Amino acid sequence: LRCFPHIVNLACKAVLGAITDMDFAASGSADFIPDPARATTFLDAIARDPIRASSLRRQYFSEVLKALQQKDLQLLRDVDTRWSSTLIMIDRAILLREAIDKFLTNDQFRDLHKYRLGEDEWDALEAFKRILSVPHAFQQRLSAEKTPTLGDALPAFEAMIKAWEKQQVSHPETAHVVQEGIDKLESYRDRVQDVPAYILSMREFIILYLIAYWLCSHKSCSQATLVRKALA
Repeated sequence: LRCFPHIVNLACKAVLGAITDMDFAASGSADFIPDPARATTFLDAIARDPIRASSLRRQYFSEVLKALQQKDLQLLRDVDTRWSSTLIMIDRAILLREAIDKFLTNDQFRDLHKYRLGEDEWDALEAFKRILSVPHAFQQRLSAEKTPTLGDALPAFEAMIKAWEKQQVSHPETAHVVQEGIDKLESYRDRVQDVPAYILSMREFIILYLIAYWLCSHKSCSQATLVRKALA
């Protein structure tokens, strides 16, 4: 069975896939061939890094930040193999929103005007940040443990699902995006309950007790009974 961080990674990839809608393209539609001279979204623009494309742009962006009394930071690129880099990229863009807007309206860089975001697009980035912050917090918590255990991982795993479910209620406009991640998490959570190695590898009494409590609370009392027998 795959490790928990990898499962979280798969869930986040499912969420990102729903955000970009790549997985829902019609199978019979013609292939999309993008214009290499133009990026169509803000994430494309960041990936191309138009600001860092020349020293003149970098210098002007730094001057904008200085005028706004902000730290001299640069936009970040995401890395396809690390979903958390997308969250970090979005977070940095939101932090530098005022500077980005000012930069992209400068007459000296008219070719970049097309990359300026509207209010709805910034709201969308805020929504994506909110969604991706849930697994990020989960992963940071487990990473802080010197020896992550099943007793820590399973409750946190369930808490992650609950947090996303709450977002579905409070932000129904992104419920379908979040559901992709929840479905992936639940599919692997169900597998965990049937893998003896995850129980046998934990020898501490309190860990086994926590597992039994978690299983029974999710109507898996048959598995919980087996764990209680191991405690006897």
